[in-house]
Amino acid sequence: MDKLDCLLNRNVSEVIPSKDEFRGRLLKDPVKIYFGIDPTGAEIHLGHAVILWKLHEFQELGHKVVLLVGDFTARIGDPTGKDETRRPLTEKEISENSKTYKRQVGKILDLKKTEFQQNSKWLNKIFLKDLINITSKISLQQLLHREMFQKRIKSDKSVALHEFIYPLLQGYDSVAMNVDCEIGGTDQTFNMLIGRILMRKFLNKEKFIITVPLLEGIDGRKMSKSFNNYISVLDSPQEMQEKVTRLKDDLIMKYFRLATRVSNEKIVKFESSLEKRELSFQEAKEILSEEIINLYHF
Repeated sequence: MDKLDCLLNRNVSEVIPSKDEFRGRLLKDPVKIYFGIDPTGAEIHLGHAVILWKLHEFQELGHKVVLLVGDFTARIGDPTGKDETRRPLTEKEISENSKTYKRQVGKILDLKKTEFQQNSKWLNKIFLKDLINITSKISLQQLLHREMFQKRIKSDKSVALHEFIYPLLQGYDSVAMNVDCEIGGTDQTFNMLIGRILMRKFLNKEKFIITVPLLEGIDGRKMSKSFNNYISVLDSPQEMQEKVTRLKDDLIMKYFRLATRVSNEKIVKFESSLEKRELSFQEAKEILSEEIINLYHF
């Protein structure tokens, strides 16, 4: 598998509108691709790293990578995956959470080739007339189509008006930065599609979307600070090893695929050895922890 095939296929769930169209675009000129992260926590974990390693591949092929810190959108709170309205963060919390992001992503990305942005740069300048203009580009039906909102409405749970605004502001980030592509987890597909619509309406430009699989926490639940079930890129080798030993057995191969740079050929061999009981779960976890430690400490 050459680098372009790896870029488009390894750890990729979907490319919108299609892999073939995106391949053609990649072969023409360098693209500007971005990943946005709201500073809801202070640590970059292996779930984020799945996307960051994909961006690393883009850098290797000469494309422009932008890391956007959603310091403005974090004040609203992304409703994605939430059964209840999310508590907005204060400016102090946002600043505290994001102050070491650059150092952390530097474990994966080439900082000299990475552009860093904060969406408060343009969202702080939006007036009411601008917001009305943005909201005029998206219909209420398009927003209500979101499954999460439908579930809350059917359960008679509140959907605050500002939660409808969140995907519009995230979508406007694409317009403000005039990007060619956005990458995110599969849970962000709706927000990224809103950005695709806004790019067409404001700039008459195609925006590609890449989604990557979500990596569960070591206990099988959603990776979360509140569950303390994540592995941080800042964890010491000892902490990484200890956490991998607590990894649910049925997640071992998923972690090999998403959290390491082990070749697909080796991964297939590991999986076969586990199935045939030639390799125990504990032995597989020892190999896995070594691979993860080597990525971030050596």
